[in-house]
Amino acid sequence: MSLTVEVSLISGKTVSLEAPRTDSVESLRLRAQRALGVGQGRLLNSAGAVLDGKTSLERAMLQTGEPLTLQIRTVQVCSGSMAMGAILGDGSVVAWGGSGADSTAVREKLKNVHSIQATTMAFAAILGDASVVCWGIASRGGDSSSVQGQLNNVQQIQATKGAFAAILEDGSVVTWGSDFLGGNSSVVRDLLKNVQQIQANGLAFVMDPSCLGAMFDLVVTAVPFKIG
Repeated sequence: MSLTVEVSLISGKTVSLEAPRTDSVESLRLRAQRALGVGQGRLLNSAGAVLDGKTSLERAMLQTGEPLTLQIRTVQVCSGSMAMGAILGDGSVVAWGGSGADSTAVREKLKNVHSIQATTMAFAAILGDASVVCWGIASRGGDSSSVQGQLNNVQQIQATKGAFAAILEDGSVVTWGSDFLGGNSSVVRDLLKNVQQIQANGLAFVMDPSCLGAMFDLVVTAVPFKIG
């Protein structure tokens, strides 16, 4: 049996497509892109949820006449010093270049990506469910395993040359990567509450914890080290 769905762009342009229920969402997406004359995008169901391309139309529980949206996004590019990464229109990621570019180990996880940040040799991506996927050189932030259990409901990520800092929904902050480049915030962890914004230079993070008011304007997370 087949079903007929209406696939629309945000602009309102719509196409009606008929497909067997055994067809994949990916197949329907490609047909919709060709019919609408647009580039790569992703399909959203009537509730606004992203449809998994590998799922059949039947398993995705699509119904005849159901309105779908083909969401087209411009390519977003992020660069480290030796590699580059880009979020494609369908929310997947490609990376290329030198050290830090190889995302093979996490490629299957890089779907519905909302944003990416880069250190010199690593990348961190925030997914649609507000979790984080990292890849690249471990000592430059490419390995978040030590804090992975804390990386939930992530709202924002910033990067120094070798570390990442993430603001969570509750205003707390999680850092990882090189201790000498901002990755170790243990000294100020108790101060990092109700944080709304993070800025970074090459070596450290600066945060504005609004809960501290006039007592503390800035908190810098970096391990001091002596040069020379």
